[in-house]
Amino acid sequence: MESGKFFPAMRGEMLDQTAATDVQNAAPPTDGHIAGSSVSGDVPLLDEQTPTRWEKVRLHSGAKQKFKWEYAAAQPTRRWNYFITRIDWNSSSPLTRAQFEVKPFCTIQNPGQPFWDPNAKLMPQEPTVHICDLPKRTGYHIILAVWEIANSPMAFYQIVDATFEEPKSSSSSH
Repeated sequence: MESGKFFPAMRGEMLDQTAATDVQNAAPPTDGHIAGSSVSGDVPLLDEQTPTRWEKVRLHSGAKQKFKWEYAAAQPTRRWNYFITRIDWNSSSPLTRAQFEVKPFCTIQNPGQPFWDPNAKLMPQEPTVHICDLPKRTGYHIILAVWEIANSPMAFYQIVDATFEEPKSSSSSH
């Protein structure tokens, strides 16, 4: 879904703190509409949230996790942020900023500037793969992946519903 960049900010017309020449942001999605808000038309179905509403991928708590991005149209990219729900989040309530950790558990930053300089090397590889260390979690949690564009006020938002399991032990018991 495409919406304003700089989540968890709540307003638009902000400058990037690490790249002041980047385009200012549009307002990010509002609380309760984080999954389904889009400039091309909201999808309220995606904002429905219950413990059993969505199929979940199985992930291992504290493990390294591969995230793969494929693009319909690659754009000069400032960063990718990966947020996760708090340990005590309410899986029966709509997604709000209060449901997520304040800081991303993983950030991939493109430092090149200014965005209009081809030597800044801001175009992502196709596909783009990130390896991130997952936080310690058990049970149902949501990962919010955000791809922020340097030459646009927008970002792309992707939700991953996951069931976290303890990592498999490498030792065997007799």
